[in-house]
Amino acid sequence: MTRKLYGLFLGMVFFSLSCIKPDHLSPKLVVLLVADQVRPDLLTRYDKLYTGGFRWLIDHGISFTNTHHEHSNTLTGPGFFVIGTGRYPNSEGIWGNKFYDRILGKTVNCVEDAEAKPVGGEGEGRSYSRYFSPGIGDWLKNADSLSKVYSIAGKDRSAVLLGGKNPNLVLYYNYRGQFITSDYYVNKAPDWLENFNHSQNISSYRDSLWRKSLDDSLYVNYAREDYYLGESDSYNKEPYSPVFPIGFDSEIDPVGEIMGKPWFERIILNLGRTIIREEALGLDAHSDLICISFSAMDWMIHEYGPYSQEVMDACLKLDAYLGDFINELDKSIGLEHIEFVLTADHGGLPLPEYQLENEIHAGRINRSELNEAFEWIEDEITEEYESDLFVRDGINYYFDLETLKRSNIPLSKLANIVKKYLPKVVGIEKVFTKQEIIQGDSTDKIISRLQKMVHHERSPDIISILSPGYLFLNPYGTSHGSPYDYDTHVPLLFSKKGRNAKSISDAAETVDIAPTIAKILGINPSATCDGIPLGL
Repeated sequence: MTRKLYGLFLGMVFFSLSCIKPDHLSPKLVVLLVADQVRPDLLTRYDKLYTGGFRWLIDHGISFTNTHHEHSNTLTGPGFFVIGTGRYPNSEGIWGNKFYDRILGKTVNCVEDAEAKPVGGEGEGRSYSRYFSPGIGDWLKNADSLSKVYSIAGKDRSAVLLGGKNPNLVLYYNYRGQFITSDYYVNKAPDWLENFNHSQNISSYRDSLWRKSLDDSLYVNYAREDYYLGESDSYNKEPYSPVFPIGFDSEIDPVGEIMGKPWFERIILNLGRTIIREEALGLDAHSDLICISFSAMDWMIHEYGPYSQEVMDACLKLDAYLGDFINELDKSIGLEHIEFVLTADHGGLPLPEYQLENEIHAGRINRSELNEAFEWIEDEITEEYESDLFVRDGINYYFDLETLKRSNIPLSKLANIVKKYLPKVVGIEKVFTKQEIIQGDSTDKIISRLQKMVHHERSPDIISILSPGYLFLNPYGTSHGSPYDYDTHVPLLFSKKGRNAKSISDAAETVDIAPTIAKILGINPSATCDGIPLGL
């Protein structure tokens, strides 16, 4: 039986069993935690050092150790969409964090909404208006209109895409010291939000220094040396010296840079506490959902890499912040009434320099070499045909298909020009036409992940992938976005008081998270859901 047929069978069984909701068995509150770019080994590597929230989640959780995002563009937007809806990105054409919109004729943010106005402060009005797929919060509110759904994050796309179509409120950081929303959700911000934003006083972090939580000797044992070529250095950067302690340069206002420090995760958890208290989540018979994304982890891992002392310390601090958060929920609601879910929107690649030191093939794309290939492609297309036939989006190409059809120009000829030059760049693995992907061998893991990414109309016409171990950032930092396991592999924990710790190595997918939460809540997922409930 195929996975899709098996999922349909389970969905029919689940639908028949869940028409009568067993209120006494459903959690009063589900806390969905998404740690941006946190690979599974960031939990296992420091397991012996955790004493707070990670410790509690691991000790009371069922861990699916072989969980992957089964799509190719492992970026924040697609990852959060998948977690929130249980659908692959190809269902709605969410190609990345930003992508070219053929209809609008411009590049758009994945949660862009030209009609939405910011509420609660200055910034961009964002919303879920581009998408039709209902998310886990929508399933919950459809089952019980008195249930409440909140979604918060540093990044707008993270909060919006977890929140779904009809949450009570979505909040994201505006890089000006405030968490805001848009009039897609509410016309007026709640009074407590203004008080919260004022009380954080993020400008006061100006003189703060990020210091290690534990003794230096532990960091040498669990991570690489502090000074490591390839790490970003944004503090006292002349001369280059990526070492602790880390602060803000005097000319920088912390409100724009706070998301690059571990303190931001404490702030986001304080916001979560405030919502739970002010909106009385988890205090009645109507199950509620709060989604919390740890966006600062992504920023820090991008700058220092997953094996750095900085990321190790960020994990230790988040463990402590989470411990305080969980303890407070125990006092206000009772952990026996709360289901915690922890996962990530994608994994990430260690610094190429670290990979090479460990004799693993890796590298950084040479930007001059890449630009030269772009010029060759553009020159040959223009010389043989005409200009304005395409829009390039990174290493992908959107063609004016109507003009090609009208001029009787086969797309295959243009594709051959791209294929002629782009793979000459060291680090470009392969170039595909969209049709080659759609018609490709779905038993091939990379092709399958590309197929789950490609929308037949909205995706690029020519799509390229990097070689394993390669990234665009140069000369410092690391990234993600590939179809390879180091980017697709993420942690997945379902934790609750009284649950015995257990590890399951069977393959699981991130599209399974939303239907599993639905199963826990005793509600029905959407009929179009691609995932299936996991056995807890």
